Parts: sequence; structure tokens; C-alpha cells
Amino acid sequence: MMHIFSMKGKTKEMLIQPLADAPFLYMPLLKYAGSVPAPIVKIGDIVKKYQLIAQIPEGVNWASNVHSPVSGMVHDIKEYPQADGQPLLTIVIKNDFKETETVLQEERQGYTSEDIIDLIEKGGVVGEGGAQFPTASKYRLEGRQINTFIINGAECEPYLTADYAIMAERTEKLFQGINILNSILQAQDVVIAIEEQNKELQKIFAPFLRKKEFEKIRVFILSNEYPQGGELQLIKSVTGIEMPRNQRPRDVGVIVNNVGTIYAAYEAVVNSKPVISRIITISGEESEYCGNFEIKVGTPIGHILNLFGLTTNNKTIVLGGPMMGKAVTDWSIPITKGSGGVLFLKKEKFKRSNCISCGYCVDVCPMHLMPMKFEEYFRRGKYFNLEKYSISSCIECAACEYICPSNVPLIESIKEGKIKLKQLADAIQ
Repeated sequence: MMHIFSMKGKTKEMLIQPLADAPFLYMPLLKYAGSVPAPIVKIGDIVKKYQLIAQIPEGVNWASNVHSPVSGMVHDIKEYPQADGQPLLTIVIKNDFKETETVLQEERQGYTSEDIIDLIEKGGVVGEGGAQFPTASKYRLEGRQINTFIINGAECEPYLTADYAIMAERTEKLFQGINILNSILQAQDVVIAIEEQNKELQKIFAPFLRKKEFEKIRVFILSNEYPQGGELQLIKSVTGIEMPRNQRPRDVGVIVNNVGTIYAAYEAVVNSKPVISRIITISGEESEYCGNFEIKVGTPIGHILNLFGLTTNNKTIVLGGPMMGKAVTDWSIPITKGSGGVLFLKKEKFKRSNCISCGYCVDVCPMHLMPMKFEEYFRRGKYFNLEKYSISSCIECAACEYICPSNVPLIESIKEGKIKLKQLADAIQ
């Protein structure tokens, strides 16, 4: 791991604001482990806010439900490009701006663990740290005992302060969400992990930590290193457990959830609200307007540009953080449940040079890989050799490219290499 510039000062003290809704919302049907939700609406259908528009097919474990963020009409259902360049089937909703809502389930008392998991699944809650893993699947423990429940508040990418805003402003809901989820896990050690640069949150947490209902919860201060918020790195920092690459956290008695995910789970269980919005950070040295905003999932990048009157001249627009996010040029690409920010950065031209075998990329790799080998074998078209060096273990944190003195396109080679390997595997099948 390594130290990088924080750049969080632009938005860290800014309160969460609502962002005006877009006229069209683009709802991609996310694939996870080959599973995808199935549309249950057709073009021309009238839909209400919170209405289920795509659902998990029977017998599928890794998909997540999709709900309409607004009321309006189904304008289109077809493939649209996503931030990673891959097309996904997308439901486009034309907003009527009437905010007509479908009836939500009334709150009741006495939920069982399975009731809670069912509400999380129905609400389309996924990992909001980026991966968008279906949260309900994580909580079906299949008899495993969980000893440690880690709430990931590290948010280690530069500029992003959306999770910080949730922890600072929606603290009670966060703590209640932690208790709701731990009623399933029954972990004795419940840890909110935050970076040292955010340690002032301890003062905000203090009144809650003194309450008996939250007595299991403690705060763990992480060093300001990147990528401290990576799941495996976080587990090692908090518990000392260095997980094998082929294991899941629950196999070693640990569950990790992002702050935004826990907040979404609270809303799904307590208020029966499915995930139709999330908190994001808008920032960057090329943005005149910065802050933390609650924004509807499906909002296209172009709407943010129009709303703030921003131009794209000499700017690189990144969906996510500057390290792991994706540069976008198609303004229909939407905010997803896993998008932590939209950044407007200065467009820079890098002079690419050959690898000088300095080994810096190996030194900073949190997964102990050899990134220069991925670039070499991808460039030479020897794609099967990529897995020889465990390319599937790469978390794409971009620490290697950040530190590289030759500006070798390491992350581009890794991402494209993974795509090539998948294509070759599919062809063989």
C-alpha cells in the first residue's frame, strides 16, 4: 500500500444536497457472475416511483432487483454502453415529474433473519463500494459462524466523501442498520473502520457508542494508505487475517459491508424503500460545482453536465474515483448503485515509455502480484499467460500505474486482458 494525495477537502465539510431529477433515467440490468435480472415491463408501460421493473429470475442467486427511480413511461429497452465500455440491457424511463409512488409495505415488528434478508433482496440492495455484489447473497451464511462484522468507512480514493457524509449526517440510521444486519450475523466484534484523516467522526459516533443497544460496536482507525478500503486489505488491518485468494471473507468468519450498503439496507428493512438513489461526490479541479449529492440511480452523466452548465473542454470525466473509476465520453452512461462519484479532472497527456524493470509496481501491489507481467503478456498477445500470474486476483486499484515512472498502461492491459481471457474461455465452452 502507499500514501496518495487525499483531495477530499473540497467536499468533506459539505452537507448532502438533493440533485434535481433527470428527464430520462437509464437503468442497466447489471450482470453478476453470469446472472442478470429479467425485465417485467415493456416499452410504453406506465410505471410508478419505487415500482419493480426487473427482477431476479427464479433459481438465480447473484442478480439484484431493479426499481424505477421516478414515475413515468418505459421509453426504451435495449443495450446501452456502460462506463467499462461493455453494453448492458437497459430500461430507459421517461420521467413525468409527477412523483407518483407505488404503495410500499408498512413497517411491522418482529422480523426474523430470513425476513430481513428477503427485504434486502426485494429492495435490490447491493454493495455500494463499487462491486455491486447482491447483499442478500452475502447474508445467506449456510451455517457459517461470523466472528467479526466490519463496516467499511475507509473511502480511501481521493476526492470521494460520500461515505463520510453518510457517517457524519445520517449516523443514527447507519447505527440502526448495523444492528439490523448484525441480528443476522450475531458477530461479537462489530467494527466501524475509518481512516485517520477522518478520526473526527469519533466525536459524532460517541453519543451512539455510549448507548447499550450499540455496545458491541467499536471504531478502528486505519492509516491513511491506499487501497486501505479494499476488502482483503481491510480484513488484514482490522483482524490480522491474511486471506487466501480463493476464499471468501465469510469462510474465515468475517463479513464486510460498505457504509452506503448498510444505509440502503436500513431503508429497505425499516422503510421498505428499494434502492432508487445513492449519495455521490461531485468534485475535481475542473468542476466549478462540488459537493455531496443524493442522486437517482440511472441519472446520465449528461444531466449533471447540463444542470451545472459544465463543458467538457480539456476535462477528463471520471465515473467513480480517480484510481478505480472509469473515464467516460458517452453522456448517456448513468450513475449506478456502485458509483461513488463523478469527477471533472484536468485532461493530461502522458508520455508512455517502456518498462524499466524498477519493480515499484510490485512493491505497492496490495495483492502481491507482478503487474508488469500483465502488460508484457497482453502486449505480446499471450493471453493465457496472464492467469499464470493470477490476473484474476487483481483488484484493479491502479496503485501500480500511479507509481510507475514510465507511465506504462498497466491498468488498461489488466482490464483488457481480463476481457480477452473471458472471451477465450467462452469460445472454448
